[in-house]
Amino acid sequence: MADLIITRAVLEDSATKLQHISDELEHQKSDDRALTEVYGQHDVQKAMHDFSGDWKIHRNKMKGAVKDLHEKMQKATEHFTDLEHDLTEKLTTESQPTDGGAA
Repeated sequence: MADLIITRAVLEDSATKLQHISDELEHQKSDDRALTEVYGQHDVQKAMHDFSGDWKIHRNKMKGAVKDLHEKMQKATEHFTDLEHDLTEKLTTESQPTDGGAA
């Protein structure tokens, strides 16, 4: 089985991509009234109106989920960076000889 390797760059990239997805969802429109004449037939107009309403509801749910995931990804990145810094500090201090240590 392959090892799962996660780097800070992967976490940062994921957080950035989630922010882009969130921005796209934020700027989507579900108002179908402006396009009523484009659809032509009444059945198509009704179907597009229904879809538009459903899209608005589900888009709002997705916006919330993506925002929550983005926040968690940012926290994971912060914790990863803090852990990496702490481990580096501990390895650096342990590798240096202390007073009265080895000559």
